[in-house]
Amino acid sequence: MLKYLILFLLAAGCSFLFVPLVRSFAIRIKALDLPEGRKVHTRPIPRLGGLSIFIVFNLVLFISFQFDFFYFPPGFLKEMNFGWVLLGSAIVLGLGAVDDFRRLPASIKFYFQIIAGLIVAGTSCRIEVISFPFGTLYLGMWSIPATVLWVVAITNAINLLDGLDGLAAGTSFIACLAMFGISLLNQNIGIALISIILAGSILGFLRYNFHPASIFLGDSGAYFLGFILSVLSLQGGLKGTTTIAILIPIIALGLPIMDTALSMFRRLLKSLHIMELDHEKNVIKFFYLEGWSMFKADRNHVHHRLMEIGFTQRKAVLFLYGVSIILGGLALSSTYFENINYALLLTAIVVASYISIRKLGYREIQLLRTGFLLPLFDAPVLNRTIPWALSDMAIISLSYYLAFLLRFEGDFSPVKNYYLSTLPLMLAAKIIIFHLAGLYLGEWRYTSVDDLVKVLKAVVLGCIASALLLWMIPGLGIISYAALIIDFNLLLFFVVGARSSFRVLEHLHISKDPKDHIEGRKVLIYGAGKRGVYALKEFINNPRSGLSPVGFIDDSPRYQGKQINSFPVLGTLDSLDSILAKNSISEVILCRRDLPRDKLDRLIQICASSHISLSRFETRLEEIPTL
Repeated sequence: MLKYLILFLLAAGCSFLFVPLVRSFAIRIKALDLPEGRKVHTRPIPRLGGLSIFIVFNLVLFISFQFDFFYFPPGFLKEMNFGWVLLGSAIVLGLGAVDDFRRLPASIKFYFQIIAGLIVAGTSCRIEVISFPFGTLYLGMWSIPATVLWVVAITNAINLLDGLDGLAAGTSFIACLAMFGISLLNQNIGIALISIILAGSILGFLRYNFHPASIFLGDSGAYFLGFILSVLSLQGGLKGTTTIAILIPIIALGLPIMDTALSMFRRLLKSLHIMELDHEKNVIKFFYLEGWSMFKADRNHVHHRLMEIGFTQRKAVLFLYGVSIILGGLALSSTYFENINYALLLTAIVVASYISIRKLGYREIQLLRTGFLLPLFDAPVLNRTIPWALSDMAIISLSYYLAFLLRFEGDFSPVKNYYLSTLPLMLAAKIIIFHLAGLYLGEWRYTSVDDLVKVLKAVVLGCIASALLLWMIPGLGIISYAALIIDFNLLLFFVVGARSSFRVLEHLHISKDPKDHIEGRKVLIYGAGKRGVYALKEFINNPRSGLSPVGFIDDSPRYQGKQINSFPVLGTLDSLDSILAKNSISEVILCRRDLPRDKLDRLIQICASSHISLSRFETRLEEIPTL
């Protein structure tokens, strides 16, 4: 281990001494990152910091070859075609340097990154086999595109992560240490030596790049680190491993990969429109992109979100360092422990990522809350009998199949022929009953309790009728009464779920978290009874009213401390003064007709003294003159 420590310290020391020279050079040629737009720094900072890492990395690598003590495996660089890798890294470094001076179109940057990826795929290494927990995938002719995609993706992932002082460099440093450990465990000495040299080169640079930074990586450094890490992850992670090979580098580089994937996904959702009706042109457009670009930069990366929820720049970076260390440790342990449960590991990572994303408040990916699917219910075709009948036929077939599957504990083969021979009878009987019961007459986006009662009756009658037909028709019979009971329960659940789908989605869309109100004037509803609930729903369903309910007040003890439709009852008339002060209320809406005169006078007095508007909620009919 001594040789690794010497190379690490040598690279770190050289980088520590060389960075100030590169910084002075960048200032002299005015390679400065100016504070603007989505940037978080407030003064010009020199770029080209990646140039120092590139020079020190190659310098120390060259020195290490001059001494037998460090013992690079014979023919390692030739086998790896390191000269071609060096050429690819020089291409992306130069590309980033040009982009640091003069912003290049994304198409030009992708073009040169693809060239660098093709160099790697054609000369150094390829992703030819991918091992998953559930099997092995041989890529064949797709190995070159897969390798190029990996190189380009990791190159850009590190660049996208370069938004806070020291974040991209520190994350790359942690990933290098993970690659070093993985390579050692796999007896891949050459990659271990290269990884530790790169780690030392980054550490010396971090002294000047950590907050408050005096020099930035720039696109040149971010592209170079991303490119080299993509190659090292393939060489160190795919060689010598026999199980789930591709998962190891994915976990080790988990933070930049997650941030990039999340950015692309949320931008896609931001621009994706599921359906739109153009009444003037009488045209329906489904699933089209408009209004946003997946490649348009924004201030919604993970590090930006952390700062928005209260992290300082330093604490946000340290927190993300911790995430990278955990992921690097998981990648290392997955190499060390042969009997590790990869499915459980992946599940834990996915669950942790989901919880973290929810905490960061990415509204774009909360598809149910944003009402992403609601426009589908406006499609004329979904409001006709045939689509709903076809949907019910699919539900009937599925529930009937699942009933046998559950009844016979997953072994469907003994009843397969019986299922296929009786399914047409089940479909015909139940669809006819559904039609006669009036299930295809309603507008299901306005499903009520009466409609659900109608559904219950139809399902009960449909199951009874189909069971009687099976019992009466010779040659069929009932193979299992338990299966029919299970079928009834499943069918009821699925049909009610389908009919209630719009109301459920609408409820999830408009249900109010106290921290997530609709935009508008904050109003307080006086009266938590039926009229108050009716007023609440009107304000929520009609955003054009410009009213954002905060909660209720009510003098009845039965409502105190309760929530009405997810909105809290904040107190009584006696506590109105403090409620108005705490919640910045703009208006009080009175929803009680039987309010005593003394309480009404007091309410008027409180609103007047607090300069708060007071309104009464009314529903009334207005006669339209016909003569």
